[in-house]
Amino acid sequence: MEQKLREALTAGQQLLKSRGVESARLECELLLAHILGIKRHQIYLDEAETFSPEHMQIFDKLIQRRLKGEPLQYILGCWEFMGLPFKVDMRVLIPRWETECLVDAILKEARRRDSLVHILDLGTGSGAIAVSLAHYLPQAKVTAVDNQKGALEAAKENAELNGAAHRIEFIHGDMFAPLALPGSHNKFDIIVSNPPYIPTEEIGLLMKEVRDYEPVTALDGGVDGLDYYRQIAGEAGNYLKEDGFVAMEMGAGQSQSIRKIFLESERGWQSFELIQDPAGIDRIAIVYKRQGVCTCWRN
Repeated sequence: MEQKLREALTAGQQLLKSRGVESARLECELLLAHILGIKRHQIYLDEAETFSPEHMQIFDKLIQRRLKGEPLQYILGCWEFMGLPFKVDMRVLIPRWETECLVDAILKEARRRDSLVHILDLGTGSGAIAVSLAHYLPQAKVTAVDNQKGALEAAKENAELNGAAHRIEFIHGDMFAPLALPGSHNKFDIIVSNPPYIPTEEIGLLMKEVRDYEPVTALDGGVDGLDYYRQIAGEAGNYLKEDGFVAMEMGAGQSQSIRKIFLESERGWQSFELIQDPAGIDRIAIVYKRQGVCTCWRN
């Protein structure tokens, strides 16, 4: 039986809403646009059009996947980050808006520099950070490291998708380990990371769509969620230029613990700045080896 597009939208919305999906209408709009190969706003231009039984069958299957808890982003297979499209699947963590704050902070400082900027992205995942920086910074050369081969392949695909592959070097390895090999890289102007920062015991408390679908290796930050920050504090200085900085995303309530890790590490960190996200949460840490190198984060 044929339905109008608006009828399919209403039916899908009601079903998702009945199962507690907060943004049910938006998700149905995105699913319908995905099936029809149109922009989301075009749904309302064509809402009186007939929705074929074939399309309805596909829509029903996608709705069922969503009802089982699969993230919308994985169902769509693509998600926008920093205005760019990124392929996403269960190999990688879904790019989130909080991480755009991290990229914005780096862009703000990197654009003040006239020379080539060499950036290291630790734990690149989908490549959202590395690809965005390469796309928006013509003077940047990016090195992206990840210890998961699947994630690294996804990042390469996204670099190709966004025309940035020629300015990103992808390396398989764990954090700084591949950079310590003889004949490896010079020092970097910027080291960026959105490391796993969920305490191990809290993984099981996450929403089903995160806990059961997104890679645990991209979530689990150890007993207190701070393992990777300790490693960065201990090793990043070996790979950073004197006027360089480290930029990291963090979880809510972790900022003072991370500040303490860096400033008490005896590795020469002098300047520790915090940037809040739009919700007023300390979300980004900027750490310099030298005091007073930059105060632009407060502007």
